[in-house]
Amino acid sequence: MKLFSQIFEIFILGIIGGAVPGPMLTATFTEVLNGGLKKGMRVVFKALIAESIFAFLILVVLFAFEIPPMYFYIISLGGAVVLIWLAKQVWGIEKIGENKGEVFSFPKICLLTFLSGALWIFWITICVPRAFELNQIISGGQYIFLIVFELSWLFMTSFLAFVFSRFRPLLIRKKLVSIVFKIFALILVFFAVKAVWESVVYLL
Repeated sequence: MKLFSQIFEIFILGIIGGAVPGPMLTATFTEVLNGGLKKGMRVVFKALIAESIFAFLILVVLFAFEIPPMYFYIISLGGAVVLIWLAKQVWGIEKIGENKGEVFSFPKICLLTFLSGALWIFWITICVPRAFELNQIISGGQYIFLIVFELSWLFMTSFLAFVFSRFRPLLIRKKLVSIVFKIFALILVFFAVKAVWESVVYLL
């Protein structure tokens, strides 16, 4: 019974992780608007791969070391630079399909993932303890945690991408595309400023 309770808790944690507004959700919405649901889902799956690799490395290697939070805030400063760089690209999109390639390619998504100090802190302080708690109940529990968490994250993010795609025809018809892209760009800048602010406050 305790095993199922733990797995359900992990599933809910993944749902919340997928629903919380952040750079990756903004990236997904940007690609949905620019190229449709299929293009947005590519971002979701690339993000899933990037975060799974990242989380696996934490579970296998980083949990063995006591890493001061200071390092994650320093990492966030690099992530802020990447966010502003991406925001500049999104700001320049004026109409649907203007950017023939994907704004959020796999290398860019990997940069967003690995330079997200908040994500590092979230995994090490919240996810890793629960993963190892599950490992006490069942052998290989930390990997079961990873699978359940990422699948529930995938479910929620895909659902939100689908919901947003329903608004795409309305946004196109009302000629709001350029405005929405600029809003997305400003949201990315907001997350960049937030990362810098949190890092500076902590480091000082």
